[in-house]
Amino acid sequence: MTGSLPAVATTRLSVPPDVARPEQSRPRHVRRLGKDARELIQARELTLNLVRRDLKVRHRGSFLGMLWSLTNPLLVVGLYYVIFTYILQTRPASDLPRPDGQPVPFAVYFFSGYIVWNLFANSAAEATNSVIGSGYLLRKVYFPRAILPLSTVLSATVTFAFELAVLVIVVAATVGAPSLQILWAPVIVAVAVVLSYGMALLLSALTVFLRDVGHFIAVLLQMWFWSTPVVYSLQFVAKNEQILRLVKLNPMTGLVVSFRNVVVLNRPPSLTLLAYDIGVALVLLAVGAAVFQRWQRLFAEIV
Repeated sequence: MTGSLPAVATTRLSVPPDVARPEQSRPRHVRRLGKDARELIQARELTLNLVRRDLKVRHRGSFLGMLWSLTNPLLVVGLYYVIFTYILQTRPASDLPRPDGQPVPFAVYFFSGYIVWNLFANSAAEATNSVIGSGYLLRKVYFPRAILPLSTVLSATVTFAFELAVLVIVVAATVGAPSLQILWAPVIVAVAVVLSYGMALLLSALTVFLRDVGHFIAVLLQMWFWSTPVVYSLQFVAKNEQILRLVKLNPMTGLVVSFRNVVVLNRPPSLTLLAYDIGVALVLLAVGAAVFQRWQRLFAEIV
């Protein structure tokens, strides 16, 4: 007589068809963006290596090396100072007077806005060719493609850090020590970096398919510079409400004005303009990331 094992009833837990898992309930493009973000974090060592490479290549063979990162903007400030002070004989510009009544020299006023603009402009200009200039890497090994424009933004941020250190020293020596309002500076810089990265993603992806972007961006940045209150103040265009409204629509306006307020003028940032800039930066980052993520699979074939 052969015995048989009793049948054991098993219960399989199943998820009702109308109940989706949390990760499956998200849109497909959101899941992809989340995956790309995790890959960027995991590849942080590669990102740092690319940043070091960019900084070394940029100053390779030069006598001053990294000092050119400071020399170039200081020469530009000196040039604009001579033109606006001695040739055009303009009055010193100021968005708001300092609480202590201390006048702000034009060179300091201009330099404080120029380094914020430089962070954005250098990121956009360098990122334009970041993908097409790395074709050998794209064809040899897999890595998160978004690292390429990110490394250019971080390189520009490193240069900005040196320029900021010089600015703080110059402000303390010529105008007076910054107040506690300077604690807003990291927030403003973070918004500028997010805005720069969004633009870098968009431009680097577009350049792969349309090489004319690299030539167009130089003209665009020149026009963008003069629509940003770097040389002049908002009071200069306040008489014309239409122009003032257009200038305020420029996301770099709030960043330049707010940064200058907290570092040089000892004033709080323009919260209205800063809130607008945060919204624009996040939208541009989302658009740039979506475009880059959609097209990155074709980069190795085209570059």
